[in-house]
Amino acid sequence: MIEGETLSLDAVEAGRHYKNCYFSSASQPIRLSDVTFERCEFQQTDFENSEWLDCRLIHLNLSNHSLNNSVFYRCVFEKCQLTGTNFYFNHWKNNQVIESKANYLNLSESALENCSFTDCFLQESYFQSVKIKKKLAFIRCELEEADFFDTPLKGVDFSKSIFSNLRVSPNQLKGCIINPYQAASLIQLLGVKIND
Repeated sequence: MIEGETLSLDAVEAGRHYKNCYFSSASQPIRLSDVTFERCEFQQTDFENSEWLDCRLIHLNLSNHSLNNSVFYRCVFEKCQLTGTNFYFNHWKNNQVIESKANYLNLSESALENCSFTDCFLQESYFQSVKIKKKLAFIRCELEEADFFDTPLKGVDFSKSIFSNLRVSPNQLKGCIINPYQAASLIQLLGVKIND
């Protein structure tokens, strides 16, 4: 473990665990593999066109950072601040986001394969025009006003999460998994009126 150091992102080595480190900006494209960052700070806020493989990101503040057009495979975000973070046009595969604050997070136009969000705050987050492969699960998440417009939701499991309103395309709801309480709010999108 490397702890309490000030380093350049260019100096990050595969297989290392960095804790309480400060990273200055990279001068090369970011390509990280098998790295753990715990409670680290980054001078850089623009991580566009980066690649993250088998990484653990623990207690990081990436709020309002830009990670557009990036690749994340087999990564875990745990207890991270992801409020307003842009992951626009990303490729995610086998990723987990756990106990993170991700209100206003933007994953629009991304491809997500076998990903899950557990115990996360995702109010007013954006999942517009997302391509979902295999599984996308939201477990005990707060999804109020999350936006899934133009995203086919077949197989997406919302049943264990909380929302009274989601922004979705009614023609894309077929096959999503919801609980009875959620059905009442979504059925109105189909033009169905419920009498008391």
